Amino acid sequence: MTTGEATQTSIARALYLLLGGIISSAQLGKAFVAMPLLQAEMNLTITIVSFLIATFATLGALFGMGTGLIVKRIGSRRALILGMVIMAGGSLLGASAQNAQTMMISRIIEGVGFLGAVIAIPDLIGHVATGKDRNFFFGLWGTFMPTGTALMLLVGPALPLIGWRNLWLSQAVLALVYAAVAAMLLPVSRPAASNESSRLIETARAVMASRPSVLLAAIFGLYTFQYFILAGFLPVILVSTLNLPLEQATLLTAGVVAANAGGNVCAGLLARAGFPLWVSMGASIASYALLSPFIYSLGIAAGAVATLAGLNLWIAGLLPGSVFAAVPRLVKPELVTPTIGLVQQTSNIGQFIGPVAAGFFVNIYGWPAIPVLIVPVVFLGLTAVWLLRPRLSKTPRPA
Repeated sequence: MTTGEATQTSIARALYLLLGGIISSAQLGKAFVAMPLLQAEMNLTITIVSFLIATFATLGALFGMGTGLIVKRIGSRRALILGMVIMAGGSLLGASAQNAQTMMISRIIEGVGFLGAVIAIPDLIGHVATGKDRNFFFGLWGTFMPTGTALMLLVGPALPLIGWRNLWLSQAVLALVYAAVAAMLLPVSRPAASNESSRLIETARAVMASRPSVLLAAIFGLYTFQYFILAGFLPVILVSTLNLPLEQATLLTAGVVAANAGGNVCAGLLARAGFPLWVSMGASIASYALLSPFIYSLGIAAGAVATLAGLNLWIAGLLPGSVFAAVPRLVKPELVTPTIGLVQQTSNIGQFIGPVAAGFFVNIYGWPAIPVLIVPVVFLGLTAVWLLRPRLSKTPRPA
């Protein structure tokens, strides 16, 4: 928690915080772009590849809410700086990895830093931005994951020249530089008083007892389950199965992930225009069931696969912004921040389970069978949206 809220928005600080989210998501995106090279150099099976993608989210899946309490305890500014330093350490370890085991450990370390940073940043945005500016920057915050991932994928064409290890080193340096500048630019954090710890635990219990909080978190987790199957494995499908050059595959994947960011922006515009949030959420979830039979059929050209994947992730991108808009509408004000922490935890759970489940599934049944895995998840997501629909249909709470 910072020493106090700003009386006027600091645009520079708010933009710098958004940059921190993009840098954090780049730590995830670098694995997407480098995975074909890692797979070839270390002779990795598709199962191991799926774990390398998923281990980034391991600790977040287990301790998202707990990390939120720790962030409050030590202060958001300190948590952001520490998270960046931890990500840099994990990236340095990964740059020296000679086997899958070391790489997995490095990805878990990066995941710890990532979780601390992305939970701290929204709290800091709430202190450096005010009024309508705060809502605007919270809306932009929903784009940090696809934006950072897409930017990293643009490195793909040059990756065979610069090498994946140099990519890991550059990301470590970037995270360290960001931490140093953050220490100078951001307002000093005030750690929570020791007597606040029990109150934070009570708040966490209240979140878990809140039906809207749990349903919104479940919807977001089911979204990331599907998102990371498609975005995480698309380069592998394009290179290993459809025989595209790595450079072309990464550029196509970057475009696909950028389409998801566009969907996030559209979600904010639709919400501002009064478009029903439950319709945006339902369309996002349903898009996977409608398009996955074509994307994973392996019977169409690579360009068509990428186009359909881009359409899928653009529609799917309506969900994050809709969820972030729904949280303050459906939960009590004092539960908004911890509910976002729970959403982050389920996001990591989906990020972990999705690629692992897909990896095992593909090993047994092949890519064309992926829709069989996707459809039950879509059904669960649509059920959760339907349960929230009566609350979402009510007039929004005044700001």
